Amino acid sequence: MRPLVFDRTIGWLHEGDAREGVVIAGAHGFEDLCSRRFLTQLARSIAARGVPVLQFDYPGCGDAAGDHTLQDGVARWSQSIDRAVDGLRRETGVDRVTLVGFRLGALLAPLTAVRREDVDRMVLLAPPASGKAYVRELAGLAAMIDGRNAAATEEPAFDGLEAAGFRMSAQTLADLRDLPGPMACESVATDVLAVPRDVTPAFARAAERFQAAGTALTLTPFGGYAALMCDPTASLVPETVIATCTDWIAPRAGSERSHAPMREPAWLAHETWRERPILIEGEARMCGVFCRPAAELASDEAVLILNSGAVPHVGWARQNVDMARALAAAGIASLRIDLPGLGQSEKPAVPGVFLYDRRTRHDVVRAVDWLAGEGFSRAGVIGLCSGAFQAFQAARIDPRIRRITMINPLCFAWNASYALDMTVWKAYETSKAARPAEPAVAEAERPASRLRHWRTVTAKAARRTVRHGLEGVKSTLPRFSPLRLVAGSPVERSMRALSERGVEVMIVVSKGDLSEGEIERHFGPEGRRLAAMPGVTMRTLSRADHTLTPVSARRNVTRWLVAFSGGRSASGEGVANRAGTRTSGETFAGDRDAKIGRAAG
Repeated sequence: MRPLVFDRTIGWLHEGDAREGVVIAGAHGFEDLCSRRFLTQLARSIAARGVPVLQFDYPGCGDAAGDHTLQDGVARWSQSIDRAVDGLRRETGVDRVTLVGFRLGALLAPLTAVRREDVDRMVLLAPPASGKAYVRELAGLAAMIDGRNAAATEEPAFDGLEAAGFRMSAQTLADLRDLPGPMACESVATDVLAVPRDVTPAFARAAERFQAAGTALTLTPFGGYAALMCDPTASLVPETVIATCTDWIAPRAGSERSHAPMREPAWLAHETWRERPILIEGEARMCGVFCRPAAELASDEAVLILNSGAVPHVGWARQNVDMARALAAAGIASLRIDLPGLGQSEKPAVPGVFLYDRRTRHDVVRAVDWLAGEGFSRAGVIGLCSGAFQAFQAARIDPRIRRITMINPLCFAWNASYALDMTVWKAYETSKAARPAEPAVAEAERPASRLRHWRTVTAKAARRTVRHGLEGVKSTLPRFSPLRLVAGSPVERSMRALSERGVEVMIVVSKGDLSEGEIERHFGPEGRRLAAMPGVTMRTLSRADHTLTPVSARRNVTRWLVAFSGGRSASGEGVANRAGTRTSGETFAGDRDAKIGRAAG
């Protein structure tokens, strides 16, 4: 695999020798976070059969330039698929291209196919019934994840829709509603593999029309869709779907061709930042995006941005991308990466609990090595949830790490009780996704509905019992250690060692988040022993969930990070760093006190 920059976006080319290639048009927003690892594994599977595959990000999405609130999203996203086809042909010399569209991509791919003579095959993965149906699904997702945030926020009203922190403008939504379903676009391709979530009667009728129009159609259901899309961290990759798509595409890709010349990736440029995608070699190659100021650097220290749970390197609600570009505007370089087994990076050779495996700290050190090769002698590391764990563990073994920012840390030191906790949570998320929607409360008077309602209440009570039991085990057992009574817990001793080494630490906690209990477990009530350590800054977000879904929460954390990292203000002056202070219970407009239990890890 090699990185590309084209048409103000970033792409990842999985190389092959066939004379026909594949462009993957992926999902948007939350669905992109859930499916990026799946689509990357699909691309690798196809490329392993000799077929070159290009993954890329739509304008304003992922690592591309622009803002995801753009007004003409549909037109620009559709045009970007054209540019990706051109880019694949230019980079590899392929003659023809198969389009693979997943969710939003399945709506957009036919628009490109009908315009081009070099696209005559399509794979439609989990296609929405129509643009109108897709918008309805987005609205449901927004109500589920963002509803409570929207009710409490003091942010100005957004003219559009926000789902999992990803915004879509009213004009883009209107344009989406006008799109026909991909199965309504007859004769856009001569050969189609359709993999719907369910083969409904309506879908079967559309398939018959396709075939009557002369299209060779292969129809198979998308097994495992719900488990794939339940949550980025709990997501299970549907291996059967990967095998089906690979077996359909590879034999049609033709014989070998000569290679086009390879080129170094260009920079993605903006007036305040410049970015390029990179690969970090090693046992498991890691993908990342290096972001630096367009002007001079304010420091020889760069910031390393880690994954939160299994969320890809773009971040929940695209926060890692926005954070990196804000740092660059303040003169600070950064590298956002996918650790092995996450996002678009390769799987580690040795299986393990990849989110909280202490061995992963050596992968963090590999990323610090890469930054050192670019001239950055010092590094700061930032992580949310499991990323906070990896930042803490890496700082313990690498003296080049001079600052760490830990956001909502659920674990400082991994043990079996945390493993059971995560196993229970993942099992719940995947089973929840596979269940049909629960009936409304008003329907609970029917006997069957009452039974379902009772089961739901019982399941929630059981989850609370397990959670509280595990929390009790974590909180109680360490107190019986004689060493802890004298010198504090191992976690506290490690944090003191960092403080004595001069490492600056910023802890950011959403009020009411489970991370509050984790901090108290190791550092006493309200984390007072932690707050008293030299070089430690503690911040509290009064209105934010675990993953920082509200835009105001992300803005505040970014502002704090710029100051903590020594970035320049808009006036060009250095921003004062307040390390060694505690700011507890700060309330900012738009923050909220909410927990949604999502993207754990």
